[in-house]
Amino acid sequence: MTKRKWRSLIAVLTLLMMTSCSGNAESTPTPGLPGAQMAFTVMSSGGMAPAVYQALASPSLAIFGDGRVLRAVEAPALQLVPVRYELARIDPAAVASFVADVEAGGLISPETDFGTPRMTDLPSTTVMVHGRGAAAQVRPYAFDERFAARLTPEQRGARVALRTVINTALALVNGATFVAHSPDRVAVYEIPTSGAGGPSAPGWPGPPPSAFLTPSTDRRAIACGELVADPAEVVYRAALANPGARWVIDGDTRILAVNSLPLPSDCS
Repeated sequence: MTKRKWRSLIAVLTLLMMTSCSGNAESTPTPGLPGAQMAFTVMSSGGMAPAVYQALASPSLAIFGDGRVLRAVEAPALQLVPVRYELARIDPAAVASFVADVEAGGLISPETDFGTPRMTDLPSTTVMVHGRGAAAQVRPYAFDERFAARLTPEQRGARVALRTVINTALALVNGATFVAHSPDRVAVYEIPTSGAGGPSAPGWPGPPPSAFLTPSTDRRAIACGELVADPAEVVYRAALANPGARWVIDGDTRILAVNSLPLPSDCS
């Protein structure tokens, strides 16, 4: 993508950010997206972190086609419990318009060069957009602007443009009312464990793992599965009070990490 295209995308998104705040601009309606579809997500993961932390990683921001917006609640660093979310609802037309503008800009593409800062063991930031066609994502490494000094002007420009996209997504919820969110679907990852983990591990509150876990090729876990409806909520609530995700199951201590916002590809 050229600098001219970056500037054009930034200008369009800045205008969208301003109109989402004012609510006064007139525009051509954009057809809505499927309600359950994750239309836009931002997620940080990777780097030097325990396997259980990687299993618990989930988006900091997720916007759905029906206007639901899930925003992660600030938590202490490396708190090994599921991410807590708050929920707001916005106009689905605003979501569709935002997604269409981002896709038209072409920034979120494998062809965009964000550069690779010469730092080690830092996380990457995944930004995904999914409109009418296939989902697209980028995953710039060490996305903090402090690490961009030695990148090329084009690579720095791409990072500036991506931050504008993220800030515009966040601005969509300006003025919206947020409420605490309790998931009706969670993913459960089993992590290899060494040692008994101490006598304080609580009993597993969900169905027997053998009833829903299957072997996984995911680097995060040896097995994975999903729970929905009441079991999902019960397990999520218990996991919030169990840092480290160690549970006693049939007399054995196992690590079962409960992810409160699994991505569509998880456990598939």
